[in-house]
Amino acid sequence: MSAPIVTRDDVWQLLDSPGEDPVLYLNDEGGELEVDHWAAAYIDDSKVLVHRHKVVDAIGDAPDADAVDHYPTLLQPTVEEVAAALV
Repeated sequence: MSAPIVTRDDVWQLLDSPGEDPVLYLNDEGGELEVDHWAAAYIDDSKVLVHRHKVVDAIGDAPDADAVDHYPTLLQPTVEEVAAALV
């Protein structure tokens, strides 16, 4: 399976998530990997890409569009590592 591309929309969804301790993770339920978000308590740690609090630490709690647009570039190597480990 190839690694999906994380987008700024993925980052915004994570930041806007009302859940407790939301994460971006790799969802493999549909046969192909995709970036998704959900509460960390329900996601296997091996699929987690990043916790919201880590994103907030990196770009602030009120980030501008430029910060959010740049963050997927920083996260993409992690996506590729996690995807490779799931194969």
